[in-house]
Amino acid sequence: MDLEQRSIERIAKDFSQAEQASVVELLTGYAGPELARVTWDILELSKGSLEKVRQYVKAAKTDYRDILYWAEYYDRDPLVRGRDQKKLVDDIIAKLGGKD
Repeated sequence: MDLEQRSIERIAKDFSQAEQASVVELLTGYAGPELARVTWDILELSKGSLEKVRQYVKAAKTDYRDILYWAEYYDRDPLVRGRDQKKLVDDIIAKLGGKD
């Protein structure tokens, strides 16, 4: 998979030079639906954390729609309004098995 130019630029901005190759390798490991959108959302959610990229790619491989929801819809969902978003996402990732 080739990354979109905006994703490449985001990786250069958000990650150290030493981490950039690892981020690209992790992201190219996702081969499911909506590649560009999921990749961008993983970068958005990870906020510059290599470990978070690893976790979100693993989650995307399980069900890419989770990534789309967390990045694009979660903050508008009335069912979770007022709850700690980070804790909810971390709990879900932990249930998926956490780290490789």
